[in-house]
Amino acid sequence: MMKKSVLIFLLAVLLIISGCAGQPDGKDKSPVTSPGATDTPAETATPSPETGDEDTAAPSLGGISLGDSIDKVTDVLGDDYEETEESDSAGIMGEDVSVLTYESGIVVTVGKTSKKVLRISTTSEDFKTDEGIKVGDTAKAVSEAYASGYEKAVSRQTEEVLEGWYLIGDGEEAVIIFDFDKTDDTMVNENVTPDTKVEEITLAYWKHFD
Repeated sequence: MMKKSVLIFLLAVLLIISGCAGQPDGKDKSPVTSPGATDTPAETATPSPETGDEDTAAPSLGGISLGDSIDKVTDVLGDDYEETEESDSAGIMGEDVSVLTYESGIVVTVGKTSKKVLRISTTSEDFKTDEGIKVGDTAKAVSEAYASGYEKAVSRQTEEVLEGWYLIGDGEEAVIIFDFDKTDDTMVNENVTPDTKVEEITLAYWKHFD
């Protein structure tokens, strides 16, 4: 009888010891936490909204870019303009346009269908390009600002390099034109010297020129 009691006691002790030892294989199944870690899930990194903005910004003239809406134009330039409508009978622009002429010396052409800016021109010294060039600056200043960083446009008709014309923007889709002589009624420049001054600046889509 005494032996049975001792045997039962030993079995009970073994069961208690086995239960305290954890899993049968001796492995701890609880999650392993790195030092200093918390139970809070890691936050997903959010890119700064400013990242890449400068690299992808559309070229502008006087604070207006190609593709801007009429609301953007009036926000920047105001609504004191004279509006005229022009038919695109030659199919150059791809749609009829509204031309907004400001007394300050800047003209904005907006598509009647797209409602987007298709061209900006200025004869005023008050409106600068992204590179800081304005009407009245010299051909030398234009060259110093654009020659090293932008490709000169080449005429699709004559295959000649167009003096004062530079391809800019994503995929060279835009062209900025520095006209050194408005009296000849053409934006093609001839006989330009380093001291020749800019008389008009135009920002437009390169595809609109043949």
